[in-house]
Amino acid sequence: MPDADTLAVSGEPDEVRQLLALLRRDPELRLAGLALEVPKQTGGHLGAVADTVVAILTDEAVLTAASTTVGIWLAARSRPTRIRARRGDVEVEVETVKGKRAAEYTKELLDKLAKPEAEE
Repeated sequence: MPDADTLAVSGEPDEVRQLLALLRRDPELRLAGLALEVPKQTGGHLGAVADTVVAILTDEAVLTAASTTVGIWLAARSRPTRIRARRGDVEVEVETVKGKRAAEYTKELLDKLAKPEAEE
């Protein structure tokens, strides 16, 4: 897997765990080395710290599958949700908007995170 890079999606701990469970339902994504990263709390910090789901992207198909699942998950949220998705140096913040469809979230993620064809 020398050309593999990673996709990281961060958000509120409970929500990120729900997203991880949904991602693990996809057979292709189960092979993407899905992992949960929980930051260590240091003294003096109040409030929740964002957890992160990490997937190893072996190719663009895995990015598409992950983005599609994240898009579906975001569209199903009943309360405002904000995530940050990162691939390498590129980071995109997505916040749920009432009435926005899963395909729109997926397109937003892929437009920002997919590598141009020339780079592959």
